[in-house]
Amino acid sequence: MSHLRTSLFLTVILALSLAACQNDPDPTGIGLIPDGDVIGAERFDSAADDAQIRNSSFTSPIPAAAATSLLIGEADGYSAKALVRWYQIADTIGNRGRIVSASLRLFSKPGHIGDSSAAMEISVREIKGFWSSFTFTSDSLASLDYARESSGTVTTVVGGADSVEIPLDSVLVRKWLVLMNEKRFTENYGVLLEASGGLRAFRSEDGGRAPELSIVIEENGLLDTLIGTRVEDTYVATGPDFPPTTDISVHSGLVQRSRLFLDVSGIPGASIVNYASLYLRIDRSRSSAGFSAADSVLIYQSYDSTDNTLEGSALLTRVDENDPDLLIAEGVMLTRAVQTWVNGKGNHGLLLAAWAENSELERLTLYGAEADSTRRPRLVVTYTSKP
Repeated sequence: MSHLRTSLFLTVILALSLAACQNDPDPTGIGLIPDGDVIGAERFDSAADDAQIRNSSFTSPIPAAAATSLLIGEADGYSAKALVRWYQIADTIGNRGRIVSASLRLFSKPGHIGDSSAAMEISVREIKGFWSSFTFTSDSLASLDYARESSGTVTTVVGGADSVEIPLDSVLVRKWLVLMNEKRFTENYGVLLEASGGLRAFRSEDGGRAPELSIVIEENGLLDTLIGTRVEDTYVATGPDFPPTTDISVHSGLVQRSRLFLDVSGIPGASIVNYASLYLRIDRSRSSAGFSAADSVLIYQSYDSTDNTLEGSALLTRVDENDPDLLIAEGVMLTRAVQTWVNGKGNHGLLLAAWAENSELERLTLYGAEADSTRRPRLVVTYTSKP
């Protein structure tokens, strides 16, 4: 037993010795010691220390391949269109039998822009060229080859947990059946869905209820129902041009993100960062609430000020329990980022993205660096200076 204790003791001593030999503070385990329990710690406050803060917003169209929603419609300057295709329908029918009926069913979910009690006119148009949900963005819509004539339409009021059935042209459906029979599955490009009279969220393949294709065939006096499977779907959205602002703005659907730079040069180099907290205040007058109205943003460390790609793990803000307009971000990711900046390894700031960025059409605006001192972003850091 004493031999085991001796081995453990030597292992601990060796680990501590190796940690002490590092040139820069090691951020491993940072943020685990409560702010008030750090002995001999000092405090950096971007507000009290009058630290420099900068922010900017930008749009970055991305594909919505894994979106849990399909957004369709037009309202208040927004426009959204969905694309759907089925890679598998019965592959033995071809030209056989008579198509009795064919329909596309959409399953709605909460989330809308415009008058939710107004009737929507939803149209289906044949897509004639290749597309992929993994690469299709709002910029791709201009070059999409699709029919201008409708292959199905319906006018109806859509609720937040409803289903809508759209009759489909049998000529288009027969074309799909022939393609399946000839093993030309990838040439079924599916349909484009668009609507007027409002904008509504519908469920997608990744949202647990894909658009449903149903075909009733009569052959030799018998009826059979064919169901489309192996669904690929996505949507694209465009919106109004918001005037330039000094605020921090993130917008799901349109994929508007923001950059936030906070100067931490007031913290002595080589200090050990024990804890970091970022405070952001919501501007309700410039935010929307047509979908989940989630008061949260995702925060990522930026590794390159010229690259808008989101990298690494994200930190989700929380709402202050005493102030519903105050968001707080704290955790290992933020503390590691500040430690990197203090070590002089490049302060490229933070990237902020909307919650449910590719599944909603919601705007959340936060006060930026130009706001007054009570509302601008604030970074508070507890650190220990290196002896």
